[in-house]
Amino acid sequence: MEKPTIIIDERERNSKVPELLVKKGVSIKFRVIEVGDYIVSQRIGIERKTIRDFIKSIYDGRIFDQITRLKEKFEIPVIIVEGDLNELILFVDNPNVFRGTLITLILFHNAKIFFSINEEETADYISLMAKKEIKEKKEFFLPFLKTKPKTKDIKHIQLNIIKSFPYIGTKSAFKILKEYKTIKNFVNTNEAQLSKVIGLAKARKILEILNKNFEEEESLIS
Repeated sequence: MEKPTIIIDERERNSKVPELLVKKGVSIKFRVIEVGDYIVSQRIGIERKTIRDFIKSIYDGRIFDQITRLKEKFEIPVIIVEGDLNELILFVDNPNVFRGTLITLILFHNAKIFFSINEEETADYISLMAKKEIKEKKEFFLPFLKTKPKTKDIKHIQLNIIKSFPYIGTKSAFKILKEYKTIKNFVNTNEAQLSKVIGLAKARKILEILNKNFEEEESLIS
């Protein structure tokens, strides 16, 4: 089996985890990563947090922004929380706040959350994920890095614009852009063309939004 390679954010250089990963038979490359701390593969991105930072990010809301960005880039967003869970009592007034956040992250953000006692166990989790990924995929590949961020950002923006329409989800937005190529072509469509892509009922509702005159109201900007 080929040795897996993990991309590690530069901010993790001061951690013992990269050194431990090498000892566990993993190749590493340091890069400035836009999202996450460790990239295991095209599918798996990892955010590593100490228990104290995890609790702090719950109370300031930062954790939800981080998991949202992580799941936008990776099919499998992972959070590894490192430290002694018994210390929760030192940081949390109401344990249900902690439990509620875990439930929200897992059920509604599809986050995979692992708890490790120290950097050694964190490295175990990461190295095992990388080795399992190569074994299951039966192919060797480097975790991807965005070599053309501007192009990828434009594609992401285009999808978000189309998804902003009512009744249009991610799959429908992708089908629309695949069919029309540009947003300009899409907004100039007609009922017959659009109904072939998303169905007649949705096409009529979208065209009503595109073609209806805007009625200015002071309440809209107050």
